[in-house]
Amino acid sequence: MDIHLFSGSGFAWRVLLACAVKGVDFRQVFLQPTQEELKSPAFLGLNPRGKVPVMQDGKLVLAESMAIIAYLDQKIPEPKLFGTTPEETGLIWQKTLDFDLYVSAGWVDNIIAPIVRGMTEQAADEIKQACDNAHTEISALEEDLFDKEWFVGGTVSAADIAIYPMLEALIRFTSKTQIEQLDLGFDLFAERYPQLDAWRTRVQEHPEYQKTYPDFWRELDG
Repeated sequence: MDIHLFSGSGFAWRVLLACAVKGVDFRQVFLQPTQEELKSPAFLGLNPRGKVPVMQDGKLVLAESMAIIAYLDQKIPEPKLFGTTPEETGLIWQKTLDFDLYVSAGWVDNIIAPIVRGMTEQAADEIKQACDNAHTEISALEEDLFDKEWFVGGTVSAADIAIYPMLEALIRFTSKTQIEQLDLGFDLFAERYPQLDAWRTRVQEHPEYQKTYPDFWRELDG
């Protein structure tokens, strides 16, 4: 199974985490996050949207992270990522869709993207406002985890896998030393959000977690 991605993509990381939890062997096919590669004829032949991740499993080609994870959950029945009851399945999809439609897009477009592009100074006010909104959503996630280990059910699910990489990317980029003067409020994440921080640790304790960690981040971490 080939996973086409660029290192550091939160959406691609979702798929790698799902593979890790499912025990699926996969090969990472690395692209650069450039128009030349993502919009090349070869890659557009796999995904006309020109976005990662893309999975190739034999003759099947799938794009969109949650579609790939749903495929994996049907192909490898255990452990189940979309719940063991109809109620759990509905709640997992609700949590995932709510996060993707109303939460994570704002983090990527209004916080992470301007930081990556070196536009922190020009977009400082917009980043601060977006981070205020992010803290509101993260506080809701913190409350949702009260007295629970996972967002839905008694074990890791697709909801956890959908949220974790996007939250890690947000924490990483808002904690960069070059933007600390903006005081975005993520430097004391563990103290501010203890339930979420304990949940992050549980995800990281999976024995295959390190296999999924973005190589580019690992190189930067030294």
